[in-house]
Amino acid sequence: MLIEDVERGDEAFLIVEELADSTGQTYVQSIRNSDGTFDVERREGTPDRHYATNVADMRVAHAVVTSWAFDAAPKVESLIWSQLRFGDQ
Repeated sequence: MLIEDVERGDEAFLIVEELADSTGQTYVQSIRNSDGTFDVERREGTPDRHYATNVADMRVAHAVVTSWAFDAAPKVESLIWSQLRFGDQ
């Protein structure tokens, strides 16, 4: 339901953090673009392990975020992840 708030425009983005990481640097986040697609980013602790992908709609973004939250690794097939470099963010 939280990502539906982003879809409707009630919220700008959704962030889910890994609570076991006290630095707060292990997370997945999603934001809706003006064309209806969603950008999804995941960070696995350090800046060199920060990745992004663009997905078609809320359902796919939900699948990626949920997969990460429960498995700690996105398992949505056919996604192309690009590494974000320092300064790209």
